Amino acid sequence: MRVEGMLIGPWVAELERCWQETVVTPEQMVVDLNELMFMDSHGRALLERMYSAGTQLRARPPLTAYIIEQIEERYKCEAGGRPQ
Repeated sequence: MRVEGMLIGPWVAELERCWQETVVTPEQMVVDLNELMFMDSHGRALLERMYSAGTQLRARPPLTAYIIEQIEERYKCEAGGRPQ
């Protein structure tokens, strides 16, 4: 799945709907965030939920990649970590 532009407002709900309606399990999904320019706090919270469910997040732009690193580190540090 590829996310482009801004992950804000109604687009957060749309991404969540698309993610939940996919036929693959979260662990089989990769979300490409290379063209994501901005996300609000709701967008980031959704990415955290997606990651915690096992979805792989990929990003190259410095800010987006940094945010993904923060999400990954958060789940590494929490008790139990990310589900395998």
